[in-house]
Parts: sequence; C-alpha cells; structure tokens
Amino acid sequence: MSADIWKTKRWFPQYPELSTEPLPLEPYISEEQFALEREHLWPHVWLMVGRVEELKEPGQFFIKEIPVCNASILTVRGRDGIIRSFHNVCSHRGNQVCWEASGSTNAFTCRFHGFTYDLEGNLKAVPDAQMFFNLNKTENGLTKLATDIWEGFIFVNLDPNPRETLKEYLGEVGERLTGHPFHEAPHFYEYKTEVHCNWKVVIFGFLEAWHVVFLHGKSAGDIFGSKENPFGHNLLIKLSKKHRFISLYGNPDYQPTTVGSMAFRFGKSLMQAGSDPEKMLRTMNPTKSQSWSFDLNNIFPNFQLNVVNGAWYCHRFWPTAVDRTIWESRMYFPTPLTAGDRFFQEYSKVTTRNVLLEDGSLLEKTQAVLASGAKKHWHLQDEEIAIRHFHNVVQEYVETSSPR
Repeated sequence: MSADIWKTKRWFPQYPELSTEPLPLEPYISEEQFALEREHLWPHVWLMVGRVEELKEPGQFFIKEIPVCNASILTVRGRDGIIRSFHNVCSHRGNQVCWEASGSTNAFTCRFHGFTYDLEGNLKAVPDAQMFFNLNKTENGLTKLATDIWEGFIFVNLDPNPRETLKEYLGEVGERLTGHPFHEAPHFYEYKTEVHCNWKVVIFGFLEAWHVVFLHGKSAGDIFGSKENPFGHNLLIKLSKKHRFISLYGNPDYQPTTVGSMAFRFGKSLMQAGSDPEKMLRTMNPTKSQSWSFDLNNIFPNFQLNVVNGAWYCHRFWPTAVDRTIWESRMYFPTPLTAGDRFFQEYSKVTTRNVLLEDGSLLEKTQAVLASGAKKHWHLQDEEIAIRHFHNVVQEYVETSSPR
C-alpha cells in the first residue's frame, strides 16, 4: 500500500450524508438527554447479556443487571435445552426471585414468601394458596423477555414487541461474522469497573485508532503505528444502519520485547501485529492486508466485539447515570492446555489491561471538564467518522423514538 494513502481523507467522502461540522457536547453532559435515552433507546434495542457456554446444562443460570432500564434479567437453560430470559421479579410482591449472580438450580424460589417457578418460568407452587383471591398460576409466571442467540451470543430485548428480529437488527455485521468460530475460544479473563464518564464518551474512545500513538505511545504505539503510517490510520471503516466496523492497521515491522516474543510463540492477541492473510478466516481482515492487527465490530448500542487471529475480545458499556458507566471487558482464548498457553494468556491479559487503564484514566479526565462549558463542540477529523455515525444513530432514537 502506498505511503500516500495515509495522507488522504478516505472515509467522509464515502458517506456524504454525514456532516463534517463540529459535534455538540451537550448530549454528553445533559440529564435531559440521558432521560430521553433511557426512555427511547435502551428499552428498544437488542442487548448482549452472555454466552451459551455459560449455560451448558439445564438449570444453569446467570443474572444480568441493566441499571439504565431498572432491570434485573434472569437467563436460564430450561429442561428442554432452550435458553430463556425473564425479568427477575416475583409475581407476588415484586421481590427479586434470584439473588445469586450465577449458578445451577432445579427451580427458583422467592425468599420473601416462597413462590416457586420452574426453569421455564412457570409458577409451580404458592404457599398458603387458599388464602389468595382468584390467583391464576398459569397467568402469573415470570415475565418473559424476547431472547435470541447469534453465534453463541445471547441477546435480549426489553420491548414486549421488538421492532426488529435479532437477525434484522444485526444486519450486515451479523452476516459478516456468521460462522466465525467464537466457540473455539471459550476461556476468558474479565475486568470490570465503574468509570466516571458518560457511556457514549467511553465508547468513543474505542471508535478510532488515531489516539493510540499518543495515549498508548509507550505501551502500544509501535504496534499500531509505523514510519509508513505514523498515526495508525485504519485499513477500512464501514458504517451500516446502526453499527460500525473498523479494520485496524498493525505495524508488520513491530519488534516485541523479549518476554513478548516468548509469549507470542503460543498465541495471538491484540498486542500483536502482522499475520499471513491467506491463512485467515473469511470473517476477518477483509482487505487481506499483511499490515493488519484486528477487526473491531461496534454493535449498537453498547457491545464491542474485537476479532483477532486466534482469539477475540469484547467490551460492554452499561450506563448508570449521565456521567457513570459500568465497563466490562473480556478476553477470550482457547482453553489453555499447556504451560505455554497459560503463559501467553497471562501476558496478553496484563498487557491489554495496561492499555485499558490508560484509556480509563483519560476518559474520566475528559468527563470531569466537559461540564465546565469551556468548550461547546468537538472537532472531528476523517479517522473519527465512526464517532459521528454513532452520535447520529443515538440522536435518531432520541428524536424520533424509533430506529431508522
């Protein structure tokens, strides 16, 4: 690829419907905006709550709290093998039926008054039932949620009548990644924290690679930037109806540390670059570039799925307030079988953690000064087009109360 390509504005000319004007800051500090998002966005989108590997056997369950929707979601594999999700709310007095974050059970019994539900959500037992007035057990099971599975990812929709099926909602990103062997890397490490930052500002930190050579200059700058491409401009950016895809550049001449070289003998991670495109699956590196590091799939509103050659990573961002976000990050690898496998995964976990800590510290500093009013707009450049696109999708939900 010619060095001159990195000096060319390549993305906004492909999407002339997107404005190049400065982006207003008000939606990232406004309580009114956050209330509109809570009402018009979050209850009407498909949200990824977990993986099928977490529910291998009937009776296995997990709870997912979704604070922005004031919702506690119970997801369980039934005796028939089907995975279902329910509001974790008892039909009697509204207590949370299940208090454990995950586990295995034969039935769910409310600790308040003993109402018992089976794995399919049916109300099966009511203590002192003769004292109730016309209580119909058939009509008072757990409240079911729309639940669907794509490539092993479990999604729920809090809308009783979803506007789109999951397949329709995922659109192009679902088609592109269908068949990717996510199940071959089921072993994960997780980091979780609450960041003092608006959820959209957090996500914006992962929608461009331009910052890497600056913010991550010592930890990862040489991986994602080079003499040929000094600012780490992306190989490809594609914008779809709701989602964003970015294929990131990787410096093929990057020389890892001595410890890194030892670790990379046993696997591939984000902290690596340069792979033979002919040996890759069709679901990754669409430009077939030898200067490739990983593909980023930003699935609206809060699920980021990063595909590496041999592993995959994901982030989920759950707002709790206009300036608070729960950030969950998982790194998935094949199940380690040797000491070398484990060494590589530990190295990858720690080096990735260091980069994420740099991201988190900057994001909180950004949010801390946005409310000052010193600046009213952001000025975006060509490599930041995905930020503009994300902003527009959010605003369309908020302003029209429906997706485009």
